[in-house]
Amino acid sequence: MAFGSFPIDVFTRVSPLDMLLPLDSLERDRPVARSSARQFYETDNEYTLSLALPGVSPADLKLAVEDGVLTISGTTKLGTQEYNAAHRVRVPRDADPTLAKAAAENGILSISLPKRPKQTHEITVASSTDGLPKAAEGDCVLNLPFPGVRPSDFKVVCEDGVLSIAVETNSAHHATRSLKRMRLPENTDASAAAAAAEHGMLTIVIPRGKTEAPKEELTTKSTHRIAITNGSTPAPSSQ
Repeated sequence: MAFGSFPIDVFTRVSPLDMLLPLDSLERDRPVARSSARQFYETDNEYTLSLALPGVSPADLKLAVEDGVLTISGTTKLGTQEYNAAHRVRVPRDADPTLAKAAAENGILSISLPKRPKQTHEITVASSTDGLPKAAEGDCVLNLPFPGVRPSDFKVVCEDGVLSIAVETNSAHHATRSLKRMRLPENTDASAAAAAAEHGMLTIVIPRGKTEAPKEELTTKSTHRIAITNGSTPAPSSQ
């Protein structure tokens, strides 16, 4: 699919973990607009994007999500005037474009993108590195200093590709409380991760994910087209 030359905007949450692209900010349950013509909403269950597209008929709009990018395009002629829509928006990592809905009314297009269920894995921290699996080529291995912290003082959780390491310890000689977060490489299997803390060092081994044999159809981009309802726009969830 040819997207033309108009630039890609970004529709996702601001996070220190996502700095590869310039991001628009989203504030939970409140609209944040780069201009008066565009508003973003986020609730616990979904994202909503509202665009002002005056003059463009819903019947002329085409919406599709391809490789994580939402494309909105269309042209309407009214008498001697021509009105165009041309937007590209990167959707959040946890949005499910296959369940997206869109509606247009009185020049306002509203698109709702439900969130995928979160994948959470808690990693138990052992007291000896002897039981850790030997890292293979391509595995992710983290060695982080935590002097004075006992293995039982760690809470290590991976949620949707983000590793969180929470520490709270209080002994006669040392007290600390901290939280570290980092995004793991794409091809890792957090459900098979193992960790151990010994001599003030935390070691985490996260195996690489299984890779399927290359198939010819994998070279084809995944595209999801979104039908548009001509009527009331879907309201963002209030949960």
